[in-house]
Amino acid sequence: MPINEKQTFSVLTQSPAKNLTVDYLTREEALDILQVKRSTLYSYVSRGLIRCIKLNGNALSHYSLEDIKRLKAKSSARAGHGPVAAGAMRWGDPVILTSITAITPDGPRYRRRLATDIVRSNVPFEVVTEYLWTGHWNDGPVVWQNEDIPSTVPQSLEAVFQLHPNIHILQLLAQATMSIGISESSLLDRNELSRTDVLSARRLISAMTGVFGFLGPTKSYVMPLAGESIADTLARSLGLSADPVVICALNSALVLVADHELNPATFAARIAASWGAQFHSCISAALDVHYGIGKGCDRVEALFSSSPQPEDVVAKVLGKIEQGQRLEGFSHRLYPLGDPRSKVLMKLAHENGPYHLPTQSILKALQALENKCSIYPNIETGLVLISRSLNLAPQAAGALFALGRSAGWVAHILEQRLAGFEIRPRAQFTDPYEGINHHG
Repeated sequence: MPINEKQTFSVLTQSPAKNLTVDYLTREEALDILQVKRSTLYSYVSRGLIRCIKLNGNALSHYSLEDIKRLKAKSSARAGHGPVAAGAMRWGDPVILTSITAITPDGPRYRRRLATDIVRSNVPFEVVTEYLWTGHWNDGPVVWQNEDIPSTVPQSLEAVFQLHPNIHILQLLAQATMSIGISESSLLDRNELSRTDVLSARRLISAMTGVFGFLGPTKSYVMPLAGESIADTLARSLGLSADPVVICALNSALVLVADHELNPATFAARIAASWGAQFHSCISAALDVHYGIGKGCDRVEALFSSSPQPEDVVAKVLGKIEQGQRLEGFSHRLYPLGDPRSKVLMKLAHENGPYHLPTQSILKALQALENKCSIYPNIETGLVLISRSLNLAPQAAGALFALGRSAGWVAHILEQRLAGFEIRPRAQFTDPYEGINHHG
């Protein structure tokens, strides 16, 4: 049922008395919060400041709560520097300078190259990764030698998996990161071994790739081979053939998610790096935050697993919107006309599985949702679709997200260290008991 005025206010103020998760508001609720006229609200929508989802043609519209909160924060920000900073923390103005990635209407641009253009050129993930790290574009192949990964890494992962066979793959990736970090010991030991952060990053990403073996037929860690590409190791770990089409699909997914500016997990990595945390600790911080984001892919998987019929999926999504429920996997706020990364993955999935019924069913559902209520899939849905087209196990989409994004985390860690300042936001205290007589 629609939320009432009191509930809406509690969402915006994040009152501990309420724990609501809503994404969309009715027109009346939006007007009440923003305290503007209808014409102003429609102007916000036409300018792309507020996303509007239409249900049943033009009979009923719902408005993005996230966008309304941001506009409300911007309005309050005129009161001074403190509110400006607070507004910036809610999808507001940029707060950190970076030369790694820019968000454009055509998707993320890695330094000077669009991610979607890179994918169309079938550039290996390793080339893109080191471009993010160093700013140097290598036209030739980049081969990682995949130094021997300590036996303690697969041993620790196998032990954890035996004790907790239902452990999430993202938790296993975090365990692998911790094990690699312990194996490389202290910063002093690493320097004595002439191990730079770039070499550590190569080794870590290679080691993380072997973790996908727990999603494959062996249900165990798969050691990367010397000189093997990340996409090839990934395919082998998942029990897939080394068919060029398969390798291209996996490589494309990794490249498209390699970085996306200052998302929460990346911000966590930069905070840790700014205070001198060791390299692997910074990646662990990012992975811990990404666990919540990555599980969004799991919820998208559940949405498409509920029924093989496209019309059932559409009905379920429309029901969520009408009830103001959280809808993951759609309508990225930075891409009001659709996430370009997801569009590329959708095209690849269609080309890879023209006769694969689950893939075609999802594509039909996505097209119907776009036609009926103008909502578009974001990167999580794209990853789920490409995973389905390859018949990957559940949780694979979220794990691909983490593996690819690890390249961006490394880049931001290196950039933050060069920046040389600590990230320490301040909080504005507000007394929830102010004005209450405690003595009756």
